[in-house]
Amino acid sequence: MRKSILALFLALSFWKPGLSLSQPLSHPVNPAPRPLTTVGAIRALSPAQAGAGLPVDLRAVVTYEEADGGLLFVQDSTGGIYVIPPASMPLLQPGDEVLVDGVTAPNFSTDVFATEVRFLSHARLPGPISVSWRGVVDRANDCRYVTVSGTIRSATLRSAPASSHTYLILDLQTDGGSLHVHMDGVQGIDPIRLLDSKVKLSGVVGAIFDGKLRQTGADLWVSSAARMEILQPGHGNFAGLPLTDISRMFSSSYVSNQSQRVHVRGSVTLYQPGMELVVETPDRQAVLVQTFDQSPLRVGQVVDVVGFPYVHEYSEVINQANVLPTQRVEAVQAVPIQWDDAMAGQYPYNLISMDGRVAAEVHERHQDTLVIETARHVFSAILSRSVWSQDFDRNSLPAIPTGSTVRVTGVCLVHAGGPWSTEQWFEIQMRSPYDVTVLANPSWWTVSHLFALSAALLALVLTALLRVILLQSKVHKQTQQLRLTMESEAARERRIALLESERARVLEAINSMRSLEDVLAMILSLIASQLQSGACWCELAGGARVGDPAPDDPSVLLVRRDIFSGAGEHLGSLVLAGADVYHRHAGEVMEVGASLAALAIDTRRLYETLVHRSQYDQLTNAANRFLLESRLEETLTLAARNKTHFALIYIDLDQFKRVNDVYGHRIGDLLLQQVTERLSEKLRSMDTLARVGGDEFIALIPIVRSRAEAEEIAQRLLHAFRSPFTIEEFSVHSGASIGIAVYPEDGLTRDELQSVADTAMYARKAGAAD
Repeated sequence: MRKSILALFLALSFWKPGLSLSQPLSHPVNPAPRPLTTVGAIRALSPAQAGAGLPVDLRAVVTYEEADGGLLFVQDSTGGIYVIPPASMPLLQPGDEVLVDGVTAPNFSTDVFATEVRFLSHARLPGPISVSWRGVVDRANDCRYVTVSGTIRSATLRSAPASSHTYLILDLQTDGGSLHVHMDGVQGIDPIRLLDSKVKLSGVVGAIFDGKLRQTGADLWVSSAARMEILQPGHGNFAGLPLTDISRMFSSSYVSNQSQRVHVRGSVTLYQPGMELVVETPDRQAVLVQTFDQSPLRVGQVVDVVGFPYVHEYSEVINQANVLPTQRVEAVQAVPIQWDDAMAGQYPYNLISMDGRVAAEVHERHQDTLVIETARHVFSAILSRSVWSQDFDRNSLPAIPTGSTVRVTGVCLVHAGGPWSTEQWFEIQMRSPYDVTVLANPSWWTVSHLFALSAALLALVLTALLRVILLQSKVHKQTQQLRLTMESEAARERRIALLESERARVLEAINSMRSLEDVLAMILSLIASQLQSGACWCELAGGARVGDPAPDDPSVLLVRRDIFSGAGEHLGSLVLAGADVYHRHAGEVMEVGASLAALAIDTRRLYETLVHRSQYDQLTNAANRFLLESRLEETLTLAARNKTHFALIYIDLDQFKRVNDVYGHRIGDLLLQQVTERLSEKLRSMDTLARVGGDEFIALIPIVRSRAEAEEIAQRLLHAFRSPFTIEEFSVHSGASIGIAVYPEDGLTRDELQSVADTAMYARKAGAAD
């Protein structure tokens, strides 16, 4: 369930132009809105009304409260609602009657952003309503306390990161479909004994929705195992089940689908006959359609689609669909977006365009892939050959030089993962080679062109040398021996030149962005071409192998040359098979190959190590000051352009010197590592945690909606210090002082914001000391 923790809400009142002092007050001032006191009144608001931040004074009963205070559901006689808890509130349990003060906040359904939650008395949970699977996914039952019956298909115990809190994840099969169940209070429960049990569960419904607030499912949140009634236990002895033939597993599957058929209309933006297509409506709603239809459709054609909805990875799709073409053509214009827009999940299956620099390209028989770099991020743009006919060669991407600036157009496919199906990465699915436009070519003076020019000059030199040899062949017979010697030397030079030419090509590949496996394959090709060997391969120290080995035949002779790094570490071996292993140049060629392989492996390791060390702290693996300042400058630019807010949170550990004095610097270093892990877990993937001093950290929060949200994140970071740190045999208590600076209220430059956050942190540290 992705109930976003909304810290930004609209102002509770708006400024109105005043009357002139010379004019009488003929109209009364609009009174402040009266607080909303029931869930039904709150949920009846439109998104625009909820976004106005209307005051709430709600008396209700707690139906679910997460152990770490992250989730809070309450219910009164008119319905249930999700409450975004304040930074601090009393310990609550289901059945407690509370008074919630706050304001409304727009979401999938209206939430309450609580400023205070007060405990009133211990009461009883409301009577749950009995619903089927259809009732759980009904939007009207979102946040309500319900009872659902079904069979447990899977049960897994999980623990919250850096916490002793343990909960149970269940997959409940009902007559209408499957439900994801999150259950707290499960100490002493054996999950395996629950499998195949028929149960009745009482819990709170939580809707699942995507970045466009379209519902894709619903979960059930159960406060404890006491809310589970086992109607019929499972047999429990699953280890005694007969073994299943893997090739016949599918014959054991069965799915009951009671979904209603849907009908949508839109323009085709992507079509793979017999597999799938994407349609988009004029209001930018897009959906993926899975169908066996092979009708001759074209991009832009308006079609009617009828099929069944279901959730696929991130967003809802239509499967088992039929496509009904129309004669209308309404082309959809691609929306120009940035990398951050796509990663926010706001454009699933939409036709978009993005600009970037070609970092790499891969041409395969079934598809062409461009790796595009933009705003210090990368994404893939793919042209699938199955979109077209079987004429693969004509419908492939032309070679685009690395470093070219391009604009790619296609359908945005958002991929999700994790327990809550959040955005993980995206790719652009192109429709034709014309979806790539080269905006700017790379500079002509590339490394490859430089080597090509060098090779041309070398060829001229060899040509001149050959001419001299031919002229000398006409000299007197007394010079015949000298001529033969020179010819022999020239042949050796040609072999060396060819070897050096191949070696230069390998060195170019080592310094390029080509993979290590490709470079090793080039080295094996060099050895094979020099010695006319039947088989040559590379065995790496980790067990990996590059190249195809010769068949296991004792009569085939092998030559093995070990590969050592510059520091003497054994990296692997080159192996040559066949009768030509006795070639008189075999040792020289194998030595050149081994040295090139060692250089390739060492260079790739060094590059990866240098990149990591230049951006990350060596002790804690947090971002260092250099990476923080780079991302801060980028965030400043984006915030100034888009008129958005972001925050800097300065974190300084309290009494860290005392930890070093009492336990020693080693324990202090281990404490810094654990502190970094806990703080990182409290931040989002887009946020940056950097270590800028001995015990000083800065968190860059690139998107906040108000100072209140920044304060909420700061409180979440402080919660990381609630429990002691277990380091070896010691239990170390630590705290922190935090200072916050919000752009643009507290400053417009990097130095101003850091100064404000630093000053606020020291002010809090001084206040705590007093």
